[in-house]
Amino acid sequence: MSRRFLPLLGLLLTACAPAISGPVGSLPDVTATLGIPDPERLRVVVMGDQGTGDGVQRRVAAAMQKVCAQRGCDLGVGLGDNFYPAGPREASSPLFKTRFADIYGPLNIPFLMVPGNHDESGLFGGDGTNARGAEAEVAYGKLNPQWVMPGRTYRAPVRAGPGGTLAEFFAVDTSPLAAYLPVRRASERPGGPWDAAQREWLAGSLQRSSARWKLVLGHHPLFSNGKHGDAGHYDGLPFAFQRGDAVRDLYGRACGGADMLLSGHVHALEVFEPQPECPGTWTAVSGAAGKTEGGKVGTRKAAAEFFGQPGFMWLDVTPQTLTINTYTVAPDGVPTLAATQEIRKGGN
Repeated sequence: MSRRFLPLLGLLLTACAPAISGPVGSLPDVTATLGIPDPERLRVVVMGDQGTGDGVQRRVAAAMQKVCAQRGCDLGVGLGDNFYPAGPREASSPLFKTRFADIYGPLNIPFLMVPGNHDESGLFGGDGTNARGAEAEVAYGKLNPQWVMPGRTYRAPVRAGPGGTLAEFFAVDTSPLAAYLPVRRASERPGGPWDAAQREWLAGSLQRSSARWKLVLGHHPLFSNGKHGDAGHYDGLPFAFQRGDAVRDLYGRACGGADMLLSGHVHALEVFEPQPECPGTWTAVSGAAGKTEGGKVGTRKAAAEFFGQPGFMWLDVTPQTLTINTYTVAPDGVPTLAATQEIRKGGN
């Protein structure tokens, strides 16, 4: 569907949508605890928007294998849009095998997964209106331990020896908060009880965490120079529920509390230092593991940015440093280390 029709369709559906009501509850504190061989080092390969099933996805996956063989990988992260054009509705779908298990199984590491707007497709692919796709992905995690997604919102502490946590990941579902059309479940629309509960869960979980490094995982970006733009301004769309006001507010609860926000959605590779709108927190976009369309549009100063090239990121985490390594992948499948950014942790 052409995006020029989205404002009109959004207006019509919003007018017909039921009012949001109900008390603000709380989300369950779903946790996936992970261990690592070396308590002083965690190596993470980060992909996003990978689920095309085509040659680009396979080429980037092969490049990831090369880097993991050379530098080591303990953990993977999948930042959503795990399936194009739409996610499966059942955990038994063969797409889980052909788009994930067959391609990333050889890496032999667990992947922390979050859903994207294409995974939660409803009326058309990518509209982000139907959470059934995300629930199918949660269910698949019970069938394949490599796919770690115990809930649509969850946290994953990585233990570093007795009683210590080197890093903790906080996964959120941003798709209902920036859907192109009103989501099917009225309670999950921006400003509703589910939105409020997820914000409170994220803020509280970050505050309670004693992890050395705290990283938030979500599909939609807070900042981007790509075609979708920043949260609150996505695609130049007119309605708050489409342009990501609620995504901006959700991530706002992490600013200053998280060390980094990792996202996809924009099919590019971008790294931003802490911005005035989100002080104390780095942001990165790794959404080029399956698609690369769209060039640079915004003018926000970036520490690193690559458009029109497939790729991924590789994080090297120690108690003192978090290093972001950005890899682009050539047509022949050769990965190139295109940029490196080190973040140092103050204190002991």
